[in-house]
Amino acid sequence: MTEEEKRGRRHKNKVVLEAERQAKAALDKVEKYAVLATIDKQELTFPLLNIKTPIQEAMDAVKKELAIPIPALIGQRAWREERTTNINDAIKALVAAINAERDKQNNGVRSSVNKTYTYYMQQLNKLIVENKASQKENEALKAENTEVKQRISQLDENAIRRVTAQKDVVIEKLNTQLASKSEDVAKLKTDYNTLWEKYKILVLQWNDLTKQPEIIEAVKRVKERKEQEAEAKREEQVRQDRYQGVLDRFIGEGHEQLKVFSQSSRIDFNEKESKAIYYGIMATATKANVALRSPQGAESAVDRFLASMDWNGCGDYRRECVAHWTKLFATDEVVYTEPIIQNFLSFIDHMSCNADTYVSLGGSNGCADQLTNWDGTQKMGLGATSKKKSQRVSR
Repeated sequence: MTEEEKRGRRHKNKVVLEAERQAKAALDKVEKYAVLATIDKQELTFPLLNIKTPIQEAMDAVKKELAIPIPALIGQRAWREERTTNINDAIKALVAAINAERDKQNNGVRSSVNKTYTYYMQQLNKLIVENKASQKENEALKAENTEVKQRISQLDENAIRRVTAQKDVVIEKLNTQLASKSEDVAKLKTDYNTLWEKYKILVLQWNDLTKQPEIIEAVKRVKERKEQEAEAKREEQVRQDRYQGVLDRFIGEGHEQLKVFSQSSRIDFNEKESKAIYYGIMATATKANVALRSPQGAESAVDRFLASMDWNGCGDYRRECVAHWTKLFATDEVVYTEPIIQNFLSFIDHMSCNADTYVSLGGSNGCADQLTNWDGTQKMGLGATSKKKSQRVSR
């Protein structure tokens, strides 16, 4: 074999090795890009944020409400409240529509991305399988080339040309496959960049939408309404606390007067004690949600009232007598009619809204004088004539 033939053979071997190296590099690149392939150009249509219609509807509703003329004299407050309510409802509907469209768009984007990811991973897996098959074929060609190298010295010049031509065909085929795979990878990269640009446009559109005066005003009003509702809840809780506090005051003063009586030698309640005990029992029934209009309810209320009583300083016998007289007083000598109960509850509501105005039950024009007598008549503190000055305790 001449020196020129040897140089030609070495050149062919170098070309084959370079083709094998390029094929392996292309396969590695495809496998790396498979991780990033989450785009499908056929499924790049994302749902737009369609809020033009709800915005227009909200604006029309607001304009319609604002177009209603203001009453000249009577009914302006009702007019303002009705307009405010209707406008808030329109804003609430607009916010709900915007949130619904946003959720719809987000769901569409997630669905499209998931579908494209699955599709392209399948396609890339097919490419990887094909490339691995090509690699196996190349390995087989390398083994065959080794055998050819061993026999090449035995071939004549025509045989060398034929083998060289066959190798050139194989190399050209491999280069063609490599170029095709490289184009696929480039397309995947281009599609990814396109989707990323569309995503940034969507973000800019959303940011621009949130800067619209109508949207800002709607969000501001919703926020103000929520703050007003929270403030109303806090005020209602404070009022409820005051309500319970007023009841506790009635109960505490009833206990105090009953304790004074239990530590005395008297067998009759005086007027001050009767008032305090009577309203203490009514307050106990109110806290326990017990109906006083039935004998069973009255007895249950007085049992609860006595159960929370502090009997320190009172002997057992005196305690039993006082408890018995209190039950007789609460079930036989006083009345619990609906007007009296409603008047008491109205007074408690008034006191819970004006906690600083609370005064003692005792004395002229005290808080008891603002209620009715046990028989439903007006008290002397309000200018009426009293029908009974004291309550005799049955023994």
